[in-house]
Amino acid sequence: MAIKAAFMGFRHPHILATYDYLEENMAAEEGLIIVACCEEDKKTREELRGQGRIKLTHSSFRRMIEEVDFDLLVVGDYFGKRGGIIKRTLEAGKHVLSDKPLCTSRQELEQIAALAEEKSLTVGALLELRYSGNFIKVREMLRRGDIGPVHSISFSGQHPLLLGTRGKWYNEPGKHGGAVNDLLIHGVDTIIWTTGMDFKEIISARNWNAGISHWPHFRNAAQVMLTMENGCGVIGDLTYISPDSFGYTLPLYWRLTFWGEKGVIESGYTWDHINLFAEGEEEVRRVEPCAPVRGGAIEACLRLINGSARDDDYSTAEILEMSRFCLKAQEAADCG
Repeated sequence: MAIKAAFMGFRHPHILATYDYLEENMAAEEGLIIVACCEEDKKTREELRGQGRIKLTHSSFRRMIEEVDFDLLVVGDYFGKRGGIIKRTLEAGKHVLSDKPLCTSRQELEQIAALAEEKSLTVGALLELRYSGNFIKVREMLRRGDIGPVHSISFSGQHPLLLGTRGKWYNEPGKHGGAVNDLLIHGVDTIIWTTGMDFKEIISARNWNAGISHWPHFRNAAQVMLTMENGCGVIGDLTYISPDSFGYTLPLYWRLTFWGEKGVIESGYTWDHINLFAEGEEEVRRVEPCAPVRGGAIEACLRLINGSARDDDYSTAEILEMSRFCLKAQEAADCG
């Protein structure tokens, strides 16, 4: 039986890509059908209708959830609104697939966690970084022990600011919630998935407004220092200060470096290879990536709902725990 999906909120481009993927790939296979789409923001509704890209059915989430029979809600509204949407959806007995972050407060997250457990519902997240061909190969290499135990990791998640096209809600109080909670979960998910280790401690975190005084409420830069269960140290840079002219093409965009006892592995989301600096060798080895898995996070959520999850899929518990860790890191940054 096909899963009936509804969409709530289109104010982030991640959700547009999700809509396109489901419409193109899933409906034709009778695995999923899109039954309703809601956007409450008037300006966004007008833009979407002008583009002719999304088939909007509702302008009120309350009315959509009361009027439409669906199994899964895909959430893409601004960050500060998502927690309330997800809670209401779980209360109604429906599964959730959300863009990250799920919410902007730990109180909301614990309410979401309680509802998901009480009603045995899936909460998925659009964490696509792990499905990059580069990081699939990095996982193989690390799990095989190519560089031995990992003792140090650094990652860079720099983004262009793109003020001309970025939603103005990023600068509206209460709607964004900070760059740590916004971006860190991509790094956390990819590192856990590739290494097989969990995070243990938040050593320090900082979040600040870097160079955009005319957008004072958008803290567009962040850095974190973390540790993992084996004592491995992790340093991450999470910013919106990358040059706009390069878009998302810089080699620094989601670049991860793993330092092990027997060498170093490094790659990035935009790279066409993985670098292996093996102990005992003097030349870098360029390793070919695996094939990427388009729509991997979406399909993982659908498998969870259908009871056919794979060993390397995320679980609802993992999504919630990673979200909890990132919210704690954001709180640490907020406290200075």
